[in-house]
Amino acid sequence: MKHTLFLLVLVITACSTDKNDQTENIPILSGVKWYKGNTHTHTILCNHADSHPDTVARWYLDRDYNFIILSEHNQFIDPNSVNLPADRRKDFILIPGEEVTDHSHVHTTAMNIDELVPGEYPSDQVLAENAHIGDLKVYLMQKHVDSIRGVSGTPILNHPNFVTGMAASQIQQVERLHMIELYNGHPDVHNWGTEVHASMEVKWDSLLTAGRKIYGVSSDDAHYFKDWGTNYSNPGRGWVMVQSDSLSGEAITAAMSNGKFYASSGVILSVVNASVSSYEVVVDTVATKEAIGSPYVVGHRVETSSPGFLIQFIADRGEVVKEVDGVTAKMEIPAGVIYLRIKITFSREKGGGSEQFYAWTQPVFRKY
Repeated sequence: MKHTLFLLVLVITACSTDKNDQTENIPILSGVKWYKGNTHTHTILCNHADSHPDTVARWYLDRDYNFIILSEHNQFIDPNSVNLPADRRKDFILIPGEEVTDHSHVHTTAMNIDELVPGEYPSDQVLAENAHIGDLKVYLMQKHVDSIRGVSGTPILNHPNFVTGMAASQIQQVERLHMIELYNGHPDVHNWGTEVHASMEVKWDSLLTAGRKIYGVSSDDAHYFKDWGTNYSNPGRGWVMVQSDSLSGEAITAAMSNGKFYASSGVILSVVNASVSSYEVVVDTVATKEAIGSPYVVGHRVETSSPGFLIQFIADRGEVVKEVDGVTAKMEIPAGVIYLRIKITFSREKGGGSEQFYAWTQPVFRKY
């Protein structure tokens, strides 16, 4: 990477309601690197994508990503089968994965697996007729999580606002799930909410307020690498920045499982520093300018906003407890809160309105 960041996180315990939750936040020490990656993208093996796995992987390789997951619907792509240039830079890997998919639009990335995870279950009608199943979406999400963890993989619940979607109350019931897509670059995914969907941030805050340790992921969900436009699901729109002491599938997956990353749709950070008592961030303005200058990065259109950077500290029930106009901010973690997270927004004028780009840090949980 072009920059090395410093992050020190002490052990902060989440008051999780998940009885099977065995993961813990662990210390992150200085001197380790940040790696840019995308956990959700598609290839021609999907019937509505347009490029070969070799081409897709090469796109990210050529644009300074460090890792990607070729997350095909109910298909496993062996990274060893993907052809990349022999003289490529060595800080780029493919993490094996799959998008476990069923007919009720429940999709879950299986991260760092080495075999196919079955995604075909009995029909929705058959499932619904079984009274012991209860809520079909909850059943399917749990089935995905259990199947993925059964092969030592790590699940990421994809686009909860796609089509009928999943409510926070449904996600809340799923055990051993610790990552969801907060931002998805596909134009048909309603990140900001609709008449029937709360926004993804509202859902996230609902889960966190309930005591669930859930981390927010940003991804592309790219399908089109030949045709370009805001109505196409193109690459380069959402990514994660992961802090790890090494670049491997195991190390990146472990880091993300423990919240050692932030999600971005354009904003890059130079400092993320959390302790048991305070939380601070500093924006890397040079790297952010470079990122949002890319023709692939797409801002979120809003009617109006004040140009520049806004840093918001967000606590229980999504309450903004502090705002700072600028590129650096620090806050003592308030007594009595369950969690504190930070959202950084960059706004600029465009086409008679405004567009915004974001970074979302992971929640830290107050240790009482």
